[in-house]
Amino acid sequence: MRPSFKLLVLVQMTVMIFVIIGANRMIAQYFLTNQLRDEIHQDMGKALASCEASFNDRERFLACFKALKTGSLLGNVADHYVLCQEPARALSQVTEKPCRSKEAVEFWRNNEPVDIEKLQYSTGQLAGEEWMAVRFAQRSDSPELWITQSNADDMVHQMWDLRDRNVLRVLPIIFVMVLALNLYIMRVLMKPVVAIESSLSNLDASNLLLTKPIQAPYREFEKLISVFEDLRFRLSDSFTKARRFTSDASHELRTPLTILRGSAERLLQELPVGSELQIRVRSMGDEVERLIEITEKLLLLSRADANSLIQDLKDVDLSALLLQMIQGAQTFNPSLKITSYISPEVMWHCDQTLVNQLIHNLYSNAVNYNQPNGWIRVELTQSDDVLKLTIENPTTLLPADLNDRAFERFYRGDAAHARSVDGLGLGLSICLEIAKLHRGTLTLRTTDRNTVLVSLTALRQRAA
Repeated sequence: MRPSFKLLVLVQMTVMIFVIIGANRMIAQYFLTNQLRDEIHQDMGKALASCEASFNDRERFLACFKALKTGSLLGNVADHYVLCQEPARALSQVTEKPCRSKEAVEFWRNNEPVDIEKLQYSTGQLAGEEWMAVRFAQRSDSPELWITQSNADDMVHQMWDLRDRNVLRVLPIIFVMVLALNLYIMRVLMKPVVAIESSLSNLDASNLLLTKPIQAPYREFEKLISVFEDLRFRLSDSFTKARRFTSDASHELRTPLTILRGSAERLLQELPVGSELQIRVRSMGDEVERLIEITEKLLLLSRADANSLIQDLKDVDLSALLLQMIQGAQTFNPSLKITSYISPEVMWHCDQTLVNQLIHNLYSNAVNYNQPNGWIRVELTQSDDVLKLTIENPTTLLPADLNDRAFERFYRGDAAHARSVDGLGLGLSICLEIAKLHRGTLTLRTTDRNTVLVSLTALRQRAA
């Protein structure tokens, strides 16, 4: 089974969207972590600049800072601040080395501090751990504010954990939105394709040049439409030439074949009855008759293809026509049991000559492809303004592809069986064209009882 293009695009787009979402989260986490570290570092400077008066009292200092960051999650990072006021004050929360120790001095000297608005910021290693620090730039006695980067990152990680928990909750919503987005995109992508498909589905061999040129819905489709339009004109030209050849050949063959038939009939009368030569001439006459029949049918089909069949429309009593055919059939085919259900006075506004040929072809097929001592059932019903004719017969000759190819021209099923049945393989093709000409439908199907059921459905009155 061929894969679905829509499903393929849907799956691929869904995977790509989730890959993009995942990549975006990883990139955002990387850059946002650095941004949050910078913001924490900047908040330390704001705390030092705004709350220096409370620096000696840790609780007051933290309260002052948190008042500046009311409602901010980053305000809680202040709980991990290390305050260094006196040169001898130690970093008691983290290390035993004093703030003004040699290592601390080297920290400020080696890590290239950045001066921003009278404040000096630095980041680097101290006592084997990454620190962030801030102090006043031009004051030798400046208080210093320190925090380990691990403490700062803990707050960042808490924020990421909170985000991840929320993502798990909204994941079904994200999936539904992604699915809805994919379906919308597929609809947008398929809309011009469906429009082109709709235009192409209305084309057949009879109207290739009668329809308006197909317009490209978007410029990306102009090349495709251009190629198709070129193909349409070349295909129409090929159909026209093929129909003209069939029509011309059939027309030109009629006269010489008629002359040959007349010559064969005259020669038969002149030869001794029952002689070998007369038998050969009679066989030749039969083949000439067969050729005439082929040319007549090909001419009819070529006219049907070219929509040039001339119709003589009138009201025909289809019920009487069928009853007459059945009476004659019972005389000429006494071995067949013919049953019928014919609704009375079913009138059809049609071409009687063509309809006679249609009914004769369907009945001939039912006789030729029947079984010994078989039967034929004919039904004609009408409902409102619709008539339905069905002809059913049993058969032992049921090709496997009969349902699919029954109306193909020159199709006769299994050649091993077809040789024993007289015919050309054009009868059902002609019946189909006559049904189409009368805006009807003709179907053929085999049943589980080894029978063939042919159904004709048409309007009794032609639509205006």
